[in-house]
Amino acid sequence: MGDHLSRLLGPSIYLMILDMMLENPCQWMNLREIARRIDKNPGSVSPVLPELVSRGLVEDCKVGKVSVVYKLRTDDARAQALMRLKESLKETS
Repeated sequence: MGDHLSRLLGPSIYLMILDMMLENPCQWMNLREIARRIDKNPGSVSPVLPELVSRGLVEDCKVGKVSVVYKLRTDDARAQALMRLKESLKETS
């Protein structure tokens, strides 16, 4: 997992989630998988995901009666700009 954005902008669970999703932009993940990949408690990640969805950076999809999966909104101009920023940070590292 990369942490380019967190290193640039400071530690934040929002940035950790976005950074991980930028590494896996087309992959749907549930709450537990996201928490596992960023090494955080699901209880810490849970309130952040709806906020990222409401901001339009992440999309969600209900699977079954109660499960929800999330992924980066690759069609969003801001998400595309973050992808370009992350790539440029990789190149300068």
